[in-house]
Amino acid sequence: MVDTVEPLARADALIPRAGGLFPPPSVLVGWPAPNYQNPEDRGWAGSIVMILVLAITCATFLARIWARMSVSKNPGLDDLLMSIAMVPLIGLTVASVLGNRIYGFQWHAWDQTRKTFVTSRQITLAIEILYIVSTSFIKISILCFYRRITNGSISKTFVYWVWGLIVFVILYCIIFVLIIVFSCKPIEGFWHLFDIPWRLTNEVKCNDEAAGIVSVVIISTVQDFICAILPVFLVWNLQISKRQKAALIGIFALGLLTCVCGILRTYYAIYVYYRTYDITWYANVGWVWTAVEADLGVICASAPALKVFFRRYFNLSANRSAAYGTGRKTPTWSKQKDSHASPWSTSHSITTSTRGDNITAVPLDRIHVSTGMGVTVEDRDDALSQRSFASTRELTALPTAAQPAKSISFEKYLNVKSAFRSDTNNNAISRTESIDLERDGGSK
Repeated sequence: MVDTVEPLARADALIPRAGGLFPPPSVLVGWPAPNYQNPEDRGWAGSIVMILVLAITCATFLARIWARMSVSKNPGLDDLLMSIAMVPLIGLTVASVLGNRIYGFQWHAWDQTRKTFVTSRQITLAIEILYIVSTSFIKISILCFYRRITNGSISKTFVYWVWGLIVFVILYCIIFVLIIVFSCKPIEGFWHLFDIPWRLTNEVKCNDEAAGIVSVVIISTVQDFICAILPVFLVWNLQISKRQKAALIGIFALGLLTCVCGILRTYYAIYVYYRTYDITWYANVGWVWTAVEADLGVICASAPALKVFFRRYFNLSANRSAAYGTGRKTPTWSKQKDSHASPWSTSHSITTSTRGDNITAVPLDRIHVSTGMGVTVEDRDDALSQRSFASTRELTALPTAAQPAKSISFEKYLNVKSAFRSDTNNNAISRTESIDLERDGGSK
């Protein structure tokens, strides 16, 4: 154990610790007695949050793939990488929920059983590896999307930055997965670190786990920040309006949300390894931010593709509304009094309206009209066999002496008919309105 204790002692000299994996005897004496019957529990709040965010992430991912495959029909390498990232991402959320509810992170460190001493370490190893792999694929997918939209249209400097970041993320993923997997020799010593009976018969050597985990979260947060601000330089040089630039920058700036989660995850990683010995209790919250950070990465990366999805959705809604809004033309008959005419004379106009459209009225001003209107309304009901009334009314407007009528021969007439019929299972309602207008003059 000398090889392990000596590096830890040098690290403690550089960074004063008030926490970590190995509490000193002075801290153990102050812990309460283990409660194996009814221990204090973290509850389901964090697990429910992770499940809900994962559901939103899966829905967003499916909408992205649907938009790329069915609508725009232009899937690319970024979609393939994002599809691959969804596998470890779902595993990350499942592992985090199991760790926070079953495998020991729901309890305080002093309430751990011999079984959870092992399972909590196993789930820690699984979460860290799944986190590195899933977030690395997500970042590479985002960078491939940048490379895709800038193909042949942006300076080579931007392209070099994209390729450089892709290489950086790949190296980060490979190196830190190997560091975490082989942090203890033998490998199973990682999850048997607190298993006293196993340790009595086996020798284990471990590296500084705290330094490795904290380095992972810090580097990951820096990568998130670079991926979030990189499109700003891309959009800034585009020849588009300021409003469009602001909208594009806003879409890409959603990646800053992952930076916020990364900062919170970094805080809890430092707190668990350097500020408390109750590691399982506080790591519970850290795992929540770990899963949410990866989920938000998928959501933010899918935001540009969702524009096609929502455009298609709203277009379908608009077309459907227009289809239901169209109908047959309904002529209407309106009468307005003319202030200069006799009280007996009326001013008539015919308007034709379409549901959703308005057509300008056709006036028949200063024309003396002999109006005959016949309205017949017939309602039939097979059950009641009833008939409505029929009425006929004839109105005749005559010219006054003060305003003599002009004798103009007019042989044409306007006949407007409006018919409404609705037939459903032998039930018919018909209505016919007939309006005949004749120019007063030699027609009588």
